[in-house]
Parts: sequence; C-alpha cells; structure tokens
Amino acid sequence: MNLHDRKGKILKKVIFLNIALVIAEIFAGIYSGSMALLADAFHNLGDVLALFISLVAIIYGAKKANDFMTFGYIKAEMMAAFVNAIFLIITMLFILVESIERFFTPNPIDAPVVIVASLAALLINGFSTWLLSKSNIEHHHHHHDGHEHHNHEDMNIRSAYLHMLGDAVISFSVAVGGVLIYFFGIVAIDSILSIIFSIYILRETLPLLKKSFYSLMDSNTDDAKEVEAIMLSFDEVLSIHDLHLYRPSSSEYYGSAHIVFKDDLTLSSVEKILDVIRDRLCDKGITHFIIQPESRGFNQNSIYCAHH
Repeated sequence: MNLHDRKGKILKKVIFLNIALVIAEIFAGIYSGSMALLADAFHNLGDVLALFISLVAIIYGAKKANDFMTFGYIKAEMMAAFVNAIFLIITMLFILVESIERFFTPNPIDAPVVIVASLAALLINGFSTWLLSKSNIEHHHHHHDGHEHHNHEDMNIRSAYLHMLGDAVISFSVAVGGVLIYFFGIVAIDSILSIIFSIYILRETLPLLKKSFYSLMDSNTDDAKEVEAIMLSFDEVLSIHDLHLYRPSSSEYYGSAHIVFKDDLTLSSVEKILDVIRDRLCDKGITHFIIQPESRGFNQNSIYCAHH
C-alpha cells in the first residue's frame, strides 16, 4: 500500500469514528441539558466536514496530470489545509466567545452524563489524533529518490491532526468540568479550560493558514538570493531575470528563470551548463525548475518579472 492509500485509509477510519461520536454526543447533550456537550458535538460535526475535505484532497492529490489539469491536482493539499484552517479558526473563535459567556452565566448540567460522554469523546479524539500524527511522521521521513530532501509536513494531514487535537482537548476540558461540577459544584472551571485550549489551538492554526495561503498565491517563502547566486556563479552566465519560486505542496518546490549567456554557445554546451545548474538547485531542495537560455540582447537589470 502506497503512502497516499495509507493516509486515505487512516482518514476514513477517523471520519467513521467521528460520525459515530457526533451522533452519541448530540443525544447525550440533549439528555443531560449540557450546552458544553452540544457545542462540542457541533464542533465535531464541523470537523467531520473538514476531514472529508482532507480525504478529497488526498484522493485528488494522487491523480495524474491531464489536458485540463496540466499540473495535476498538486495544490489539493494546500487548498484543503487552507479551508480547514479557516473552519478551525471560526470554530475556535465561536467556542472562545461561548466559553467567556458561560463563565459569567453558568448553566446547571447533569454532570455524570457529561463525564461519560466527554470521556468517550476524549478516547475517540485522542485515538484519531494519534492515527493522524503517525500518518504525518510516515510522510515526514519519506524519500523517493537519490537527492537530498528537506523534511516537510503534509499540511493537509497537519490541519486534520489539529482539528482532532482541538477536539481532544475540548473533550478533556468538558470531562474535567463535569468532574469538578459533580464533586465541588465549580461550574467556572469548564469555561476557563475551554478558553485556554481555544487560544492554544488558534495559535497553532494561524501559521498553517498563513503557509497554505502563501502557497495558493504562489508566493516565495524561500531565499531567492541564494538561487540567484547559484545561477550567477557560472562564468558563462551574464545575468538572470524573471525568476519565480513557489511551493505548490509541502513536498514540491518549483521555479523558473531566464538566463542570459555572455557568448553565443552551441545548444549542446548550453544544455550541459543547464544540467549542472539544475543539479545544484536540486541539492537545495528544488524539485522542478524551468530555465530559458537567452543571448545578451535580453539582458535586464531586475531579476524579478516586471511586465509580460
């Protein structure tokens, strides 16, 4: 079974477990009169949707390029990570506001039912988190050719993992709250824990949102000067322009540039130089780089694209 299939299988397990959990939590929430449990159930329902998006991204991410999708579905991972991050931030902000309100106006709840339901939720979410973290570690150490590769997390699996981690810590806070309410009548502790965990998950999710957004916008988050220096280190090269660098997924690093040569060289001489340049760039982690060789007439001052 290849890596994509393994990830898909793990996500399907997690989705099935969480659908069962949502149904159980809704019934328990209605029965116990616990708003915290119902809020957790609907939060889990949102996460089931996010997990479906992650699964779709994995299925499409493995598809080959065709006449319509000439790059394949390489950005499916980052698109899923971006959508999931937005969902997670909105959910966490909602829970944060609800927790603050609940702190000032606590509701009476049937503590034993809440404890049992939230512990069951904690068990399922904890197991789901572990499955996804294991899947991401497999990706983290995966090498598929002889070149040096920089370790990159699968952003899609990372976002799904964060969703499950968020669910696990919220289930834990609901369980602790239930225990303290049952034994000591301290209703506020549930809200305090929810607030702390919501802020933590928000802090973890914002970098994911930023990274996936930059990837979708084809932004360069790497050192362009280093790439420029590699190409200009060859004696035959006069200048470079129209340099583009971007990361369409967590494991791919693409780029393109126009290289101006000092002299009129034979095609075979140019190809030899370009092969060495590509090897040097590959050692820096660039997986696909397009080079357009040009004569002195195309010499420009700026290395970045001005106007097409």
